[in-house]
Amino acid sequence: MQEKPWLKKVVIMSIVGVLVGVIFSYATYIGVEKTAGENFCASCHSMQPMAQSYGLDVHGGNNQFGFKAQCTDCHLPHNNVANYLYTKAKTGINDVFFEFFTNTSKINWEQKLKEPNKFVYDSGCLKCHSNLQQESLQNQRAFLAHRAYFAKTTNESCVDCHSNVGHKDLKEFIKS
Repeated sequence: MQEKPWLKKVVIMSIVGVLVGVIFSYATYIGVEKTAGENFCASCHSMQPMAQSYGLDVHGGNNQFGFKAQCTDCHLPHNNVANYLYTKAKTGINDVFFEFFTNTSKINWEQKLKEPNKFVYDSGCLKCHSNLQQESLQNQRAFLAHRAYFAKTTNESCVDCHSNVGHKDLKEFIKS
């Protein structure tokens, strides 16, 4: 039987390709995880008010269970991995640029609070609150509050009604 030298090269290149792919995927996963939470996000001076108010909120661990949502749980879309990674990269580059190359003390945070839909994604809310629709059916007050949302007869998002979610008393922190 005649040996095929090209076959050996294909096998070796395939193994190397798989290993490089696994290593790259793992490194991406670690990078995404390490840059998801308050320790990373609050490392920028301009994010200190948000980090302080987040620590007082139920989503920031101030609850009976000690649960803490990561910044990216709310502030990135969770409708698909590609959109999540794209938005994370775009937002991250934008944030780093503004932190290092602009005067962040001139950012109008109160104005940004008036546009929560630019910074919070319903898919993030529903990632954790996936049982909301079922719970709403069991609790009449919750059902009535969310009826139009689940019937898709409103364009309002989660943060249109839950405007202070994630950052307790944030207005007080950005004024000081």
